[in-house]
Amino acid sequence: MKMELVIIVLNKTDLLDEILSLFMKYKIKGATVFDSSGMGHLISNQFPMFSMFAELGEERESNSKTIFTVVKDEDERKEVLSIVESICGDLSKPDTAVFFSLPVSFTKGFEH
Repeated sequence: MKMELVIIVLNKTDLLDEILSLFMKYKIKGATVFDSSGMGHLISNQFPMFSMFAELGEERESNSKTIFTVVKDEDERKEVLSIVESICGDLSKPDTAVFFSLPVSFTKGFEH
């Protein structure tokens, strides 16, 4: 079994509940969610002269949500990606989400 840590940075935070509901429906367990902010928003909030780094156009929430979950294998990772894209759309398009995974070589403290 080749476990992976899936990390999803969700720009449209209003979609979080829908994603987590589908995780439950498809038995994706153990997701953890953190509040997060992009570098551009942090810099522009502290140094107005760098506001060019912030998102331009319509007013947006400066925060995002970062979801962490460990999946048991590549198939489960693909399922998680499919769930996220079914809600956010094609992640290769801007202002959707960032999705990546890392290999997990050791775990303790949870069953999977």
